[in-house]
Amino acid sequence: MSADVKSRLQDILIYPETSSTNDVLWQRFSQGIGSPAVCLAETQTAGRGRRGDQWQSPPAGNLYLSLFWPHCAETPRNGLSIAIGISLINTLKQSGINQLQLKWPNDVLFQRQKLAGILVESRFNTQQYTVVGIGLNFKLPPSTQTLIQQPSTSLAQLCDAVPCRNELAGQLIQNMIETIELFEHRGLSDYLPLWPHYDALHEQAITLIDGDQRIPAIACGINEHGELRYLRNNEIHTLSNSHVSIRFAS
Repeated sequence: MSADVKSRLQDILIYPETSSTNDVLWQRFSQGIGSPAVCLAETQTAGRGRRGDQWQSPPAGNLYLSLFWPHCAETPRNGLSIAIGISLINTLKQSGINQLQLKWPNDVLFQRQKLAGILVESRFNTQQYTVVGIGLNFKLPPSTQTLIQQPSTSLAQLCDAVPCRNELAGQLIQNMIETIELFEHRGLSDYLPLWPHYDALHEQAITLIDGDQRIPAIACGINEHGELRYLRNNEIHTLSNSHVSIRFAS
């Protein structure tokens, strides 16, 4: 990280094991500490993804990273996971990892295989506070891959030379902070023109799964709020509910 970025973080917390890096930062906040901070761990015993799904977090050299940030935005903005996802893809591209896309709203994929996930959680009182968590697979034991409910991959499977984990973590933290600050002022306006290039669902047949309900649709990009647009029964609908699961139809 640059000296400027490092100086803006009050704490960089590193643990051999914790329940969840997101939870550590929320616990810190509950103790009255609302300054920027980062938490990293070698393994998580209760890592989670979107919809509360378990994030498999074996102690195998992966990256489990969370950033706490107090927002200066006067009103909450939606779609931060989109901006962070694009930032993550661009950071990995700098390390020679190409052909990555983002599956709305928060999964980084390589050829429909999950490489990383993003979890954005926000709380409000006099201002907005956000924790952005990233889980990035460096290497996955076969026993872990069998537990993941969708096709997955790792940097070890994509690269001849896996990037240095510490250096990549520093680059990610710096880029996350720069992305959040840009997002606070401009929302998704800088990302919307780029979205078709990053969109893994672009004009794809998809299935929306909400409990026992399965809805076939065609993905049609996102709007300025970061909501998924989809075509069903010749009508365009939008989806902002992160509790709905999305799967490729074929």
